Amino acid sequence: MLVSGNSSPTALWAASLTETQQGSGAIPVFEKLIGYIQTLRPEEGDTRNMAELESKEATVLSNEFAEQEQPLRTTQAPSASGPAVPIHVTRFEFEDQTAVSQGMERGHWTCNAEFIMAALAVTTDYSYIWWFPYMCYSHGGVVFMILYAIFLLLIGVPIFYMDLSLGQFCGRGPAHIWNFSPLFRGVGVGMVVVNAVVHPMYGVIPSWGMYYLFQSGSSVLPWSTCSNSWNTPSCFDGQTLPLNSSGDSYIPRRLLSPGQEYFENRVLQISPGIESPGGLQWELVGCRFGTVVLIFAALFWGVKVIGKVVLVTVPLIFGLLLTLFIRGMTLPGSLEGVGYLLYPSADLFWDVHTWSSACLSAMYTTGMTTGIISTLSSYKPFTSTALRDSFIVYGVTLGVGVVASIVVFSFFGALAEKKNVEMSNVVDRGVQAVFVAMAEVVGNLPGSNLWGFALFFLVLLIGLNIQIIFAEVVITAVLDCLPRRSRLLRLLITACFCGGSFLFTLPYLSRGGVYFFSMVDVSAMRLSVYILGFLQFLTVGWIYGMDQFSRDIKMMTGLRPPVVFKFIWCFVLPLVILLLLLLSLSQEHGLFYGSYSFPVWAEVMGWFISLVPLAPIPVFVVVSFVLVRNQAPLSAKPDWGPADPAYRAEYDAQKSRYMTLLGRVKAVFTT
Repeated sequence: MLVSGNSSPTALWAASLTETQQGSGAIPVFEKLIGYIQTLRPEEGDTRNMAELESKEATVLSNEFAEQEQPLRTTQAPSASGPAVPIHVTRFEFEDQTAVSQGMERGHWTCNAEFIMAALAVTTDYSYIWWFPYMCYSHGGVVFMILYAIFLLLIGVPIFYMDLSLGQFCGRGPAHIWNFSPLFRGVGVGMVVVNAVVHPMYGVIPSWGMYYLFQSGSSVLPWSTCSNSWNTPSCFDGQTLPLNSSGDSYIPRRLLSPGQEYFENRVLQISPGIESPGGLQWELVGCRFGTVVLIFAALFWGVKVIGKVVLVTVPLIFGLLLTLFIRGMTLPGSLEGVGYLLYPSADLFWDVHTWSSACLSAMYTTGMTTGIISTLSSYKPFTSTALRDSFIVYGVTLGVGVVASIVVFSFFGALAEKKNVEMSNVVDRGVQAVFVAMAEVVGNLPGSNLWGFALFFLVLLIGLNIQIIFAEVVITAVLDCLPRRSRLLRLLITACFCGGSFLFTLPYLSRGGVYFFSMVDVSAMRLSVYILGFLQFLTVGWIYGMDQFSRDIKMMTGLRPPVVFKFIWCFVLPLVILLLLLLSLSQEHGLFYGSYSFPVWAEVMGWFISLVPLAPIPVFVVVSFVLVRNQAPLSAKPDWGPADPAYRAEYDAQKSRYMTLLGRVKAVFTT
């Protein structure tokens, strides 16, 4: 073998390899490599840097291997001496390494019904038991219901449809959806923060529900009588007046029902105010630990388990609600309660607060600015339906709201007749509507243990569903940030989140915890629902562009969004949200729990909590301008695109370039 003295080591290796293959046929990839390498051999007088040449040859070798690896995965042709023998080449090892680096797949819902049930778990939450009925009662009865239904159709469905489409298109949670405009990525992160803030707070309600559920097994429901150790002389059960120390009947300045005394004196063991938090109510801590274990069991394996959970719990919730509806309508006084709810008040129809409350209720129902729907839809297959699912959820949600309101007020009517008082004296809002008023009604029914179990099992199931969905938003956001996925990572992140949520719930389980609950409940979304919502529609409609967003939806579903939806997204919703924000800021925002008024420092803390979800917005604005190089802050990141890689080339081909403002306006009205 003769090789010129100025040949490189790579050329020497290639030439020797050629000789070794003589007589048996050289493998084509090596022949191609040898020919290419020979063209790179330096001639005499060539002054090129040898180190640079070696680097170039190494690069060529790597590229040629990459091109030829796939053909090498075949087997050798069968010979006369025996059958084909598989060649174990590097490609198999490379595939295994890729699987390890990427980890497990992100996963999808097993069927579309799982997504529908998960979405209904969000839209039919606690508000339909104690907040929505009170809003109907205080804002014109059936007038409010009609306005709410209209706003839910005209505003709620478009909001739901947008969130669903964004998550389904990119297959990521809210924190990564905003990669289409990195300057506003803080909007998506703020949505995740909202869920992280409210998750410990809402963990209190299923804890109360579990506590009442256990007590429903008592021979006599403890919240139905005034003969318990926690009752005071002010307790009045509607049958006998309280007695003074000498045994004579008297009427104190404030009569308290046995249900209210049980809730405040026994369950909460309530302190005088937020400035006196007191110790923990350990029975509630135990109940909270039990709910956290159930939540962890539903979360740690991902959407495949969550889907099975909601397929059971959501229909069971609807079944329990229907059962309570039938029982409530048979109670004496129930028709008076329902009539009190539905009685139309023409005067309130012209009240601006009735309209604003109905509009805001529709926005809350859809989970706007929480990122929940976009997280759930990110687990849908890329070509799933979107508009149809939005209308299905709208119809079921509206029906559940009407039924739940009738259930609550039928129970209120029965309680008013039992106590022989006016309806206005028993109607209450907030958690006391269930844990006081409705608890008292079921405590005096035949078979009270069964009805108490049904009521608080309903409360527990709703609470667990909400906790699971809220937690999934945060867990998904964290997993989407990691370079790889695995069952172990999912398990660790879920355990850390559930453990952290349990610890942060402890202040709410103290003797002053109900005051913390009221403060965070009012403050958590006081500003975020307006500011995050406004920025969302501004970013999607005018920065990312309605033309591009419409083509994204058509790529998934085959149909562009209706023109009326695009008009609502770009013009109606930003204006409505700004008006609602101004109206909200013009109103007095005092914090109260019953007759208790919160101190000034608690008011300040509440406003601070209101600002926490907005903190990521300026942070990411600074990051976009200062830390990120070679990337326009208003242009989509290179990794933004369809969740399904098969559609990536199609997206790149139809991606909008530069559009003028007039072009963006025309895109809104283009079918």
